[in-house]
Amino acid sequence: MKIVELINLLIGIIHTFVRFLPLGIYFFVYLSSALFKDLRAAYLLMGLVINDLIGYLYMKYTKFRPNGPCAIFAKVDDKTEPGFLPNPHTEIMAFVSSFFFSDMFYKGGIDAVPFTFLLFMLFVTIWSRINIGCKKAKDVLFNLVFGAIRGILFYMIISKYYAEAERGITERETCDLGFDNYRCDEIKNGTVIIKEGSEREPEESDDFEGSEE
Repeated sequence: MKIVELINLLIGIIHTFVRFLPLGIYFFVYLSSALFKDLRAAYLLMGLVINDLIGYLYMKYTKFRPNGPCAIFAKVDDKTEPGFLPNPHTEIMAFVSSFFFSDMFYKGGIDAVPFTFLLFMLFVTIWSRINIGCKKAKDVLFNLVFGAIRGILFYMIISKYYAEAERGITERETCDLGFDNYRCDEIKNGTVIIKEGSEREPEESDDFEGSEE
């Protein structure tokens, strides 16, 4: 295989990945919420739905019709026809990225790994949308700005509840580790509720008391 063919294959894989990226984000967030009972993911899922609903209403109001490459499911025979879903790619990545960036800022520090990963995914999404002819630079900028604004605003609205959910997860994970015979079964309003298990027995003092003479 020639280098040019290999590069074209890699580009095609990237375009396909980005095309289905919104569905992947929804699936991952829903899975975290439902399977692992992560309340933080439930809040994020709610934000994603609101973000997409706003985007859909905007397209409905302006009668914007995305071409085939812009939609997740396009009609192969006619690229001028709109696909099954609107084009949420850049807006979703901007929303998710700005949401987590806001959380990092709220905590007073930048986590290098997720920060770099989100920036990279955002760049790849923007490049892919422009490269396949789905979006022009001004369209991408519009989606980027408004998606980011929604992500920041949504985090500001739910930051208190998101922080409480995160504290609950941390306490639950710490509690599950346990020590000696102690186990926590339930955490309610940040307070550990003990249903089963025995409390840790007090350790014998290392101090030696001399015998009376």
